[in-house]
Amino acid sequence: MNIGAQSGLLAAIVAVAVAISVLLRSRGLVSALFTAFAANLFLHYMGAFLYNLAGYDFWLQVDRIAAALLPVTSLLFYGYFLWRDPEPARRYLQAAYLCTALLVVFLLSPWSPSAEPSESMRTYAMITTAVVLIYVFLGLYLCAHLIYLRYKELESQRERKRLRYLLVFHLVAVSFVLLGMLPGPLGFLRTWGDLVSVFFLYFVSQSLLKYRLLDLQELLGRTLVLTAVALILATVFGVLVFWAGGSPEISLFHTFVASIVILILFEPLRDKLEGSASRMLFRERFELRRKMEDLRREIANIISLERMARVLLDTPYDRMRISHVSFYLLEPGGASYRLQDHRGQKPIERIDVAAHRALFEQLRKSPTVVLAENFERQLADHGAPADLEPAGDAKRARQVLDTLHAMLAGICIPLVGSDEILGLWNLHDENTLESYSTEEIALLMAIGEQAAINIENSRMFEKIRERDRLAVLGEMAAGLAHEIRNPLGAIKGAAQYLDPAAKGANGMSNEEAAEFLQIIIEEVDRLNRVVNQFLDYARPFQDTLVPTDVNRVIKQTVRLLAPGLEGKGIQIEMSLDSELPPAQANDEQLTQVFLNLLHNAAEAMPEGGRIIVCTRHIQPMPAPWGRPGRHATVQVEISDQGPGIAPEAQERIFLPFFTTKERGTGLGLAISERIVQHQGGEIRVRSRPGEGTSFLVDLPATVSADEKPIGELSAEPATEDREDAGPAHDLSFPVSRDTD
Repeated sequence: MNIGAQSGLLAAIVAVAVAISVLLRSRGLVSALFTAFAANLFLHYMGAFLYNLAGYDFWLQVDRIAAALLPVTSLLFYGYFLWRDPEPARRYLQAAYLCTALLVVFLLSPWSPSAEPSESMRTYAMITTAVVLIYVFLGLYLCAHLIYLRYKELESQRERKRLRYLLVFHLVAVSFVLLGMLPGPLGFLRTWGDLVSVFFLYFVSQSLLKYRLLDLQELLGRTLVLTAVALILATVFGVLVFWAGGSPEISLFHTFVASIVILILFEPLRDKLEGSASRMLFRERFELRRKMEDLRREIANIISLERMARVLLDTPYDRMRISHVSFYLLEPGGASYRLQDHRGQKPIERIDVAAHRALFEQLRKSPTVVLAENFERQLADHGAPADLEPAGDAKRARQVLDTLHAMLAGICIPLVGSDEILGLWNLHDENTLESYSTEEIALLMAIGEQAAINIENSRMFEKIRERDRLAVLGEMAAGLAHEIRNPLGAIKGAAQYLDPAAKGANGMSNEEAAEFLQIIIEEVDRLNRVVNQFLDYARPFQDTLVPTDVNRVIKQTVRLLAPGLEGKGIQIEMSLDSELPPAQANDEQLTQVFLNLLHNAAEAMPEGGRIIVCTRHIQPMPAPWGRPGRHATVQVEISDQGPGIAPEAQERIFLPFFTTKERGTGLGLAISERIVQHQGGEIRVRSRPGEGTSFLVDLPATVSADEKPIGELSAEPATEDREDAGPAHDLSFPVSRDTD
C-alpha cells in the first residue's frame, strides 16, 4: 500500500470518526449538515481508496457521485454555519442543486465512461473526469467566497481574525488537493491535501462543539497532542509486533489510524456511556446531578437577591427532596451571618463568627464545602471517650460539628466573594445516608460560586441604583424649586393686591377681589399637584402585581375621561384584542399611566383629531442557537394626530422636569416610565414631526397564547361581554382637548 492510498484511507476513517463525534455531542441543523458534509468526504475518499485497491467500476462510480455531491453538502454547511439564514448562499445553492442533479443522472446513465475505457473513449473519459473536478473545486472555492463575504460583514476584530484562519485553512486544503490532481511534478501534494483536509475537518468539528471558531494556537495544540498520543500508541504496538517477529510496516500505519479514531471518539463516547450507565443503574443520583446542573444555569440568570434565595431553597427542597435547606447572609460589619430563609425545620437564627470560630477558620483555611461526615470521622479516628472533653484536632472537629448541627447542615457550601465569605448555603437530607460524590460536590461548589457572583452583582447594582436615584432626586430638587417659585410669585402678587393696607385695595370691587382669590386658589392647586407628582416619583413602589386585564383598565380609563371631555372635537378609537392575555401589573398604576398618555395626546391636538388606542398580544420569539427566547408581551399603543415630537426632544422626553408645554411640570412621563418599568415592562415613543406621536407600553403577559384570558372575569356588565365577542373593537368616545 503506497503512501497516497494510506493517506486516503486515513482521511476516510478520520472523516467518519469526526462525523460520529459531532453527532454524539451536538444536536441541531448545523451539526447535521456538518455530518452530511463529513460523510460525503468519507464516501469520496473511501471510494477512491477501494477503486485503487480493487479496480472495480462500482467504486469509481461511488467516488465520482460522492465528488459531484460535495458542492451541495459543503455550500449547505457553510451557509448555515456562517449565517442563521443563509440568504447570501441561496443563489449558489440553487445552482448547485441543479448541476449536481444533472451530473449524478449523467454518471448513472449508460453514457458515463467506464473504469477502463477503450482507446477511442479515453479522451471522453478524461473530459468527463475534468468536468467533475472543475465543478467540485468550483463549489469548494465558492465556499471560500462565502467565508470572505461573512468576514466583510463582521465588525468584531476577534471574529474576523478567526474567520481569516478558517478561510486560509480551507484554501490550503482545497488547493493542495487540486494541485496534487494536476499532471506534473506536484502530485505529491495530493497526499498532503488529504492530511490537511483531515485536520481542517477536525478544526471545524471542534468549532461546532464549542459554538465558536478555534484560534490557530488552540488548533495546533490540539492537533499536536492528538498526533503525539496516536504516534506513541502506534510505536508501542509496532515495537511489540517487531519483538514478536512480525512485520510492523502495515501494522504501524493501521495502529496510527486506529489510535486517532479512538482519541477522537473517546471523549463523546465516554460521556454517552457514563450518562447511560448512570441513568440505568443510578437513576436517583443521575437525576440529582441533572437538577444541580439546572439549578446552576437558572441562578446564573438571576440578579435579584430575594429571588435567588428562593430558588436556592425551593429547588433542593421541592425537586431534590432534601429535608433541610437554609441560606445565611453576612451582616453589615462582618461579625455574624443571619438566616435569610429556610425550608424544613428552622435552624439557628444567627451565626456569630467569634462564637463559631472553628467553622470559619476551617473555611478560611480551605474555602470549599464542609461535610459533617468528615468531622464525624475525625472524632471517631481520635477515639476520644464520650465522658471527656476532646482536645486538639478532635476539639476543633467537635466545635465544627456543633455549628453544623445548629444550622441543621450535613453539608455547608460557602458563598465566597472576592475577599470574604458572603453567605452560607446549607443542605441536609435525613432520608438518606449516602455520601455526596466528588462530581456532586463539584457541582455544589459551582452553584455556590455562581451564587456569590450574584450576591456581589446584586449589591453593586443596588449601590449604583441608589447613587442614580440620589442624583435624579438632586436634579429634581432643582426643578422642583423652579416649579414652586413661579406659583409662589403669583400668590404673593395676588395677596398684596388683597392686602387692606395696600394702596387701592379698599377701592377694589368684589369682582376684582374674586379674580385675585381665584388666582391664589389655582396656583395653590398647581403647587399641590407639583408636590404630589414629585412624591409619586420619589417614593419606592411596594404594590403587589397581579394578573390584570389591560382591556378592562383601558375601557375604565376612557370612561373616566368621557364625561368631562365631550364636545371638544377629539375622538378616541379603541381596537382591543379580544384574546389578549392578562398582564402582570397593578390596576391603579396602569390607570395613571394611561390617563397621562391620553391627556398628552389630547393636548397635542388643540384643533381636534383622533386618538387611537390599540392592544395586541406579541407572541414569544423563538430561541435561536439554544438561547432563551423572548417572553410573551401585552402591548398597548396610544397614537395621536398631533404635530409630533422633535428628535432631540424624544431623547429627553422621559427625564424628570423636561417638558415641551408652557405650564407642564415634566413629571408625567417620568412617572409613567417608572411605573411601567416597576411592572417589568417598557415604554417607548415613536414620532416624526408632522406625522403624530405613538407611545407603546409593553407589559409581560402571564399566560400563553392558547390559554383563555381572564379579563372578562371582572365585574363588567353583560352587554359589555357580548360586545367584546368579536376579534377586535372599534369604540369611539368624545374627548376634550383641555387637560390639566
